[in-house]
Amino acid sequence: MKTKKRKTRALKEKPAPYKSKMKISPALPAKYPAGRWTTTRATDKIIETDHPYIHKVPGVVGGEPVIKGHRISVRDIAEWWRLGRSIQKILEAYPHLRLAEVCDALGYFDDHPDEINAYIIANRVPRKDIWHPGH
Repeated sequence: MKTKKRKTRALKEKPAPYKSKMKISPALPAKYPAGRWTTTRATDKIIETDHPYIHKVPGVVGGEPVIKGHRISVRDIAEWWRLGRSIQKILEAYPHLRLAEVCDALGYFDDHPDEINAYIIANRVPRKDIWHPGH
């Protein structure tokens, strides 16, 4: 009895569907050397701070100070810290961050507590399950 030899199909590597439609401006490589895309691509109006890993970008997280290259605000890190989480736990929650970035965010919070606390209060979600007098 003869066995049929199966024909193996050559697997073609197809580019992702969105890449074939994407047109890249010739000015883009000059604007973003080494192909690095960061939160700064939203605008050219970057506000640098005195902290090496923190900047403010209008239109990114409402203009709050964020960790460079990420959309993680200093407020996020500060809230984790105020809840009693260790730096190790914060790094486990954000594995793509480096220790220096988390420490710099905490340093910014230490240097500008009034600003960050104002962001925390502005972004607080009211709890409906707690009874408040007068409601």
